Amino acid sequence: MAGWLDELPSPADVALRALGELLVGVADRPPKSENAERFTTRCLGLPSYGAVIDEDRDLNGVTRVTVALALAELIEEHADVVEIGPGEYTDAPAWTQVEIGNRAYHHPQHLQAAFPAGTLLSEIPCVVRICTRTSALNSPEVTAFVARDHQAGARAVLDRLMARGNVLHPYRGMVCRASLDHGLRLQVIDLPASLTRETVVVDESVWHEIDLGIIAVRDRHELLNRHGLGARRGVLLVGPPGTGKSAVSVVIANELVGVFTVIYVEARAGAELLTAVVEEAQRLGGPVLMVLEDVDLWCQDRRTGGSGGLAELLMAMDINPDARILTLASTNDAQTLDAAAIRTGRFDSIIEVNYPDRPAAGRILSALLAGLPAGAVVDTAAVVARLPEMTSGSDLREIVRRAVLSAVDGDDISTATLLAEVGSGRYRATAPTGAYI
Repeated sequence: MAGWLDELPSPADVALRALGELLVGVADRPPKSENAERFTTRCLGLPSYGAVIDEDRDLNGVTRVTVALALAELIEEHADVVEIGPGEYTDAPAWTQVEIGNRAYHHPQHLQAAFPAGTLLSEIPCVVRICTRTSALNSPEVTAFVARDHQAGARAVLDRLMARGNVLHPYRGMVCRASLDHGLRLQVIDLPASLTRETVVVDESVWHEIDLGIIAVRDRHELLNRHGLGARRGVLLVGPPGTGKSAVSVVIANELVGVFTVIYVEARAGAELLTAVVEEAQRLGGPVLMVLEDVDLWCQDRRTGGSGGLAELLMAMDINPDARILTLASTNDAQTLDAAAIRTGRFDSIIEVNYPDRPAAGRILSALLAGLPAGAVVDTAAVVARLPEMTSGSDLREIVRRAVLSAVDGDDISTATLLAEVGSGRYRATAPTGAYI
């Protein structure tokens, strides 16, 4: 062929060589990139996408992690036969990593995984697509594709993923904050480790009522549920600001974390997603401490017109009375709450956390001074005697803080410096009165 071309006149030679190169290039062109539909059809061995049927499940901020971890486990288990394809359209397969507590979890973010017959389903192949991204046009979901005659198989695959995700739940045994972020979102948080029952001084009845709830949820749930009494408990702490309600929840959370999963519920999440939080708590499968701080911010008496999240609270508190959930809530004023919210069966105990009396104030002051330079020689009785009525634990903390800051290098804190701070009254952040023109 080369010799024949060489004998041709120049214009014909150039034209035929160019045409040959063009034809060879067309023949060798790589096939058109596979989109999601072509990948699914090919891996299922079907003639067209019309022969495919799918089942899908919406994912929230928690299940988009747990289900993705379950899928990652299946991909690794069948790595020798599984085929990874694009997500929607021709989006490249994508993986991501999330930090939960002190551990990093690697899982698929946006891809399709084709499992041959005999892996997920005994007789037929299955394709699983997951998308954990959230955008204005897309919401997280997981989808299983099978041939039209095997829809029950797709449902079984999704059930398996959801169940395995609950087993792998990375938030179990952690202290989390539940927030509203395109649905429910959990985030691991740290709590002060210095707060204990010895350093948080409240009436013993507070600890007693909370301990009853702990016993019900942790130790005697089977007995209570077997006799139809219900293991779920609710405790409402009522009292003025600064008296230790939040500190009590921290103490209990630190005591229970590990055995319990602790979920602090933000106000917006409580008003709109408390039922989702309770449902997630049930999926965890173990005892859960659910903390609702300042519940009056979002759940008020319907007669005042400020019911806010009342309906959400009532619905959430009535879900499954057998659940192993201890709810610890707090409010500055129980009178602002609707009567339906604080009845027995929702909140079984309503405990007042009031201003400390003189002996309790002395114990709080001693705990705050413990370990400080010269703190052991402070005459706490003299300081407590000068305290005005309705001095809270947080007021005492600020008195000590100001004394430390006022002292030279913090080394000469004394009875005199503490008394000076008490006398100044500046430890209470009081807003000025009057009008400014």
